[in-house]
Amino acid sequence: MSFLTRIQLWQAARNLRAKRADFYYDLASALEDKVPLFTTLRKYEARARQRDPSAALLYQQMLRESMSGSLSQALDGIMPPSELIMIDAIQGSGDAMLSRGLYFMSETVEKIDKMILSVRKAVAYPVLLFVIFSALLTGFSFFAVPVLEGLLAPQKWPLLGRILYALSSTVRHYGLYILVGLVVTAVLFVRSLAHWHGPLRSRLDRWPPYSLYRDFSGAMLIVSLSSLMHTGVSLRSSLERASRFSTPWMRWHLRKILRGLASEHAAQFGQAFRTGVLNRAMEDRVQDASERRDPVAAFVKIGVGSIERIERDIAGSAATLNGVMMALAGVVLGIMMLGFFATAFEMQSAIQTSTGVAR
Repeated sequence: MSFLTRIQLWQAARNLRAKRADFYYDLASALEDKVPLFTTLRKYEARARQRDPSAALLYQQMLRESMSGSLSQALDGIMPPSELIMIDAIQGSGDAMLSRGLYFMSETVEKIDKMILSVRKAVAYPVLLFVIFSALLTGFSFFAVPVLEGLLAPQKWPLLGRILYALSSTVRHYGLYILVGLVVTAVLFVRSLAHWHGPLRSRLDRWPPYSLYRDFSGAMLIVSLSSLMHTGVSLRSSLERASRFSTPWMRWHLRKILRGLASEHAAQFGQAFRTGVLNRAMEDRVQDASERRDPVAAFVKIGVGSIERIERDIAGSAATLNGVMMALAGVVLGIMMLGFFATAFEMQSAIQTSTGVAR
């Protein structure tokens, strides 16, 4: 396969993944009307040949992989693993069950995509704010402060001016090291989200920014489990399936949940979910569902209904984080502006004094 073909397939898969809610709905509609899966994919491939050659290549690949009748195999590498788990679980029950499952996934995916968009906005704003104020501080340090320093010795600057001078000197002399340190810290932080686990991490998950990742990942876990249980897969089997496609952080929690389910003291499965993978409100909902007359149906219900609530929780956590960032940015900007103007006024006063003495 040529490099260009790989690029085309990657772009086509990316586009299809972005529209997968509609894709699942259309497949479900066709299966509901007794149209075979292979026939539907063949129609999509023929249509794409006239409109989008890259999509046609992707559908050709899907047709080859679906020869065995496995939709999950045809979508392997294209759709998220959590969705492939559900498709694989339900496709053996016939086209009718697969159609209902795809309808359910289409509805769920739309809500998940909306939640992901909220998470991206929550992360993007603090990062953008940090970059802007870092650029302002760098500009002051390399252009504004040296001019003032050449006109008046820093020892004669007012207090705020000396603070500004100390900040600018640090940026000028150690800016590169600070930048490298920030990049390394950011990389380690991002990697720690999915890999770091343990009691200390569980405590940090209660506070931003780790709580944003905890809330999002916990919501995705509940949605994945409820989707599998919606198709008749048991809770234990759903957890074991989810574990195979999870991050080390999530697997650590899933192992604790499975041990909790095996404990003779776990009267309801809700107690087993109190590992820190969910926020307090979600833990209570799972506990309440485990005590209902039909726990499976109750669990499925909170899985779908929790997405909007988690989205609101993430928005609230993001607002708190943004508020802290705004306060810090305001303090830095205030120090820069007040320090600059205070030094300028002090300089003007010194110039007027020296001029009066000369006369």
